[in-house]
Amino acid sequence: MLSRPHPCLGWLHVTPNDTRKLLDRLLKERDAALEADPSHSGMPQAFIDWTWQTWLPANLHRYEKQMAEHIAYLDLKIDGLNKDLEHVAGGVLDDRDAAADLRDRLKRELASTALQS
Repeated sequence: MLSRPHPCLGWLHVTPNDTRKLLDRLLKERDAALEADPSHSGMPQAFIDWTWQTWLPANLHRYEKQMAEHIAYLDLKIDGLNKDLEHVAGGVLDDRDAAADLRDRLKRELASTALQS
């Protein structure tokens, strides 16, 4: 059996043994969520919390390489998004800063004129 994506960390591929344990826990949390609210749908918050607080720290040693690769991917993605934002919003931000500078200068002129009167 090949590795499968983690149910809520889709980028992390886990071993077959971990897949079985994760799905057992997910079904348990799903059943508890449905018992509390029969209209519940989606990933149970209790499973997400357990994943981040318990499962991931305990299994980090096995998936460290995948996590480092995903962090590198996220760094590249964030850099690209920052460049896109600068390209799209850079001129608008410059215009905003120029308007704020002019406003401040005009306020200072009014204030100095009021003091001289």
